[in-house]
Amino acid sequence: MTRLTSLTPWLAAIALVLCAQGAAQAQERFTLSIPGVSDNRLFTAAAASDANNCGGKNISPALSWTAGPPGTLSYAIVMHDPDGQKGQGVDHWVHYGIKASTRHIPTGMGTQSALEGVSGTNSKNSRGYIGPCPPIGDSAHHYLIQIYALDLPPHALPAGLTRPQLMERINGHVLRNSSVVRRYHR
Repeated sequence: MTRLTSLTPWLAAIALVLCAQGAAQAQERFTLSIPGVSDNRLFTAAAASDANNCGGKNISPALSWTAGPPGTLSYAIVMHDPDGQKGQGVDHWVHYGIKASTRHIPTGMGTQSALEGVSGTNSKNSRGYIGPCPPIGDSAHHYLIQIYALDLPPHALPAGLTRPQLMERINGHVLRNSSVVRRYHR
């Protein structure tokens, strides 16, 4: 019994260390989500483009995320369809310069000039969100929505960058990233 009593402080110390490590790992998670929707679900028709008979209203999804790691000064968001243009890909949304204190973008803000940050250039050579519009009869396209926690101040990058230009500019400045996948077909 005395041996067990002498081990108790050691076991308590080990448990305390493991608990602290678990809490630190939980704080380090950086997670993007679409509120109320699980990953890999279909976009609603409202999210689809309102052009070219795509049947939608061009409403960007709401996005929420946890705080970036220490040193995060801004966030960048990209929505890319790797299945579009017969596998060459389509960039639907490029937006960056979002303040580090921001944790949410409401539904429909992707087309609004009031959206915090700076709009990049999408594959239609316009700024802001453009909804999905895969060819009729194609299998469901995948829409990868990514968020990057950056060590760049919100006004560090010029407006109008394309996705490849943004990726080049943030190279070496990404602290963490997270993503969700949505699908859409017509």
